Amino acid sequence: MAHGTAERARLTARTVTSFVTTSRDVTAQRSEGFLPVLRPAAAQALDVEPAELVSRWLAGLSISARRAYGRSLRRFALWALVDAGGPVDALRLLVSLDAARAGELVRRWRDEDLASAGLASGSVAGYVVAIGSLVAAARRAGLVSWRLEGVLPKVEPTQDRSGPRRGDVERLVGTIDDAAAAGDAFAVRDAAVVRLLYAAAMRRSEVVGLRLEDFEPATDVGPVVRPRRKGYKERSAVLVPQRTAEAIEAWLAVRGREPGPLFVRLKGRRPDSGALNGESVRRLLAAWAKRAGLRGRVRPHGLRHSAATTCAKRGSLAELLSLGGWRSMSAARRYLDAHNEDRASALRIVDV
Repeated sequence: MAHGTAERARLTARTVTSFVTTSRDVTAQRSEGFLPVLRPAAAQALDVEPAELVSRWLAGLSISARRAYGRSLRRFALWALVDAGGPVDALRLLVSLDAARAGELVRRWRDEDLASAGLASGSVAGYVVAIGSLVAAARRAGLVSWRLEGVLPKVEPTQDRSGPRRGDVERLVGTIDDAAAAGDAFAVRDAAVVRLLYAAAMRRSEVVGLRLEDFEPATDVGPVVRPRRKGYKERSAVLVPQRTAEAIEAWLAVRGREPGPLFVRLKGRRPDSGALNGESVRRLLAAWAKRAGLRGRVRPHGLRHSAATTCAKRGSLAELLSLGGWRSMSAARRYLDAHNEDRASALRIVDV
């Protein structure tokens, strides 16, 4: 470990001081008459000073990615540099290196800091991806000509994506609907939440992020909600089943039509101004599953998984991809349950 620290210090002292930005070259050419006078927006576009480049790069990310990537880069800078600790410092260091040395530095950080801290391989990969994204931005800006390769860890599928069977989901929803019919305001709200998780196959972050204006009960194609989906910066229309729309309408009769989060907390069975969060959804789902007599844990993402599995068994590939909002089959495959009866059936088909 001491050797690694000394090596990093030696590397940093030699390389960071040699960093020269392209923007200085642009400024020099402009002063010598090679470039015309630029308007502020054009000058900013040509500015590849680290601070400006990092600012533009972060602005192009979704809110959640911006937080996660910023956290990753601060951790990398704190590990690699003395008296530094931000994305700009990380960029200055990376662009001063060639592909081989940058790759070696990131791999050392991955193994010494991230993996040794006991992080899961998927979490380690998330940290490293942030570095690769920043390097890609630097490459597009002309600061480096290389790509960061061979730095991702082998990701082991450790997340439990198992979901309840269709019959258990129907039992769960039935329990909530019965309570809602009896006048339970919590059940009225939760009936809409659970239907969005299962019948619309939405992630809980997408559900809790909905606002009143994101629900449109009547469009040319049917009722839609407009969540900010994973991997997208803008909200996109997602078609939902009619019964899900009716459940949302029933909730709005309790909530009211005031602008704000679509799903809010209840205080004394009256709507509060505070929005539900992901942990709230996990807890309410666990409580309803227990009340319905379901065995085992029922997770919010498990409902999405269960919906995908049911669709895969009964629908087409195109329908499956559309349900989950996936762009490729490789992304959808990990949500499919592997059942022994499916393999037994396949073996009977190919047996000779």
